[in-house]
Amino acid sequence: MYLVLYCHNIGMTDFSFFETEDFDREEGYIVRGKWPNEQAFRDYLKTEFDDMSNLHVIDLIAQGKDAEQYSPDELMRLSLA
Repeated sequence: MYLVLYCHNIGMTDFSFFETEDFDREEGYIVRGKWPNEQAFRDYLKTEFDDMSNLHVIDLIAQGKDAEQYSPDELMRLSLA
């Protein structure tokens, strides 16, 4: 299972995570919300996913809104890096 993390805005308050097995948006589970900052979002993830060791995390927060445009193939390549 993959967990893709990304941010939508310059102010770093609008975050999402995408939980998926195959990077298909129709088959995955997306949560988007506002948090006061990146650390608050990451703290939330710890409560949402008790044990993240069974997830392969792809952290796209540093790439911001561009991350929304990645294709499933691009995400798969990132997951192998």
